[in-house]
Amino acid sequence: MSETTTATGAIESKSWEQTEYAPVPGAPALATAKGYDRYRGDLDGDADWQGLMFAGPDGSGTFHSLQRTRGTLGGRTGSFVLELNGTFAATGESRADWRIVPGSGTGDLAGITGTGGYESGGSSATYTLIYRLP
Repeated sequence: MSETTTATGAIESKSWEQTEYAPVPGAPALATAKGYDRYRGDLDGDADWQGLMFAGPDGSGTFHSLQRTRGTLGGRTGSFVLELNGTFAATGESRADWRIVPGSGTGDLAGITGTGGYESGGSSATYTLIYRLP
């Protein structure tokens, strides 16, 4: 039986592209977004993500995305997919809960399961990933 391990560290956003869709004058915004992030800490690697966003009139909103994460975790190298659900504030802070999509692990990370999330103060973000490996 595998043990639960907690990984922590920092995330650096390297790119971000956002495109509004289905605009309606005076209505909250809907957008697609995609980007590339760099992970440092117990997880050392990079991630490409794409998602959907809702932004209200005050600039706060929600997002849902999928992210392929590649790198080294617990001395093992491979990739896995995170499913994220989060919120953001007009001031730039954001947070998300995530889960590893079952069956998405590759390489030495095949069979990985887990949950966690991140919190961002605008210019910096920290993550926690609670995971199990077979």
